[in-house]
Amino acid sequence: MNCAAMKKANAPAVWWQGNDGFLFSDGTRLIATDLDLFNPERKWAPTVDLEELCEALDWLFITHGHEDHYNTATVEYLFKNGRCRFAIPQSCVEKAFATEGLAERSLFVSPHDSFQADGISVSCIRAVHGHIGGTVYSGASMLDCGYRFHLGGLCFYQPGDTLLLEEHQSMQDIDVLFLSPTEHNTWIEGSKALIRMIQPRYVVLQHHSTYGEHSDNLFWSHGYVEELLAALTEEERARCIVPDPMRMIVLE
Repeated sequence: MNCAAMKKANAPAVWWQGNDGFLFSDGTRLIATDLDLFNPERKWAPTVDLEELCEALDWLFITHGHEDHYNTATVEYLFKNGRCRFAIPQSCVEKAFATEGLAERSLFVSPHDSFQADGISVSCIRAVHGHIGGTVYSGASMLDCGYRFHLGGLCFYQPGDTLLLEEHQSMQDIDVLFLSPTEHNTWIEGSKALIRMIQPRYVVLQHHSTYGEHSDNLFWSHGYVEELLAALTEEERARCIVPDPMRMIVLE
């Protein structure tokens, strides 16, 4: 499968590239979130063809500055070899300016901002980064962003790395929720609560099975996918998708 195949789908298509890295297409446009294609801690190589990606990608939305989300090598590769634009939180301005010329193709955003990405309506949602035991990360920035966007008749919400927030309680009309059941995100109980607050049609489980796991990084590298699925009702499990990097997800 390749980027061209995504654009031939008759419905919105999603393709996982590890962690929170996804490609999205409505048959015309191709956007992505948090692509981390060159991280040495990865257990498996991305499945997208890099040359095709550079030719086809219109936008990359970045949620925050950690290398497994804002991967410097990936951003620089796409910037130098592609034509895409970048949506980057204000929390990452210094990191972005370290790549010469990147700012000229970037839109710097903050929570509560809205913008148009080649006709795609995007809203920026606050993200508050967690840490071990579901605590608030001491380096958390109130300028990190998740993204809510409309594509192909569906509303998607990519929260990035965040704990459960008050903003989630009033969130409505989300068709596709991307959910990270890691210790430093919404874990198991918070993930259950988020599903029940938002009531999405689809839940795509992310932030798992991508990096080598060891005692120092389990709180962010290990996603409790099976434990979460076991804690959900049968109806909630039926809405969940565990993505496969070898398979495009077509959302009817």
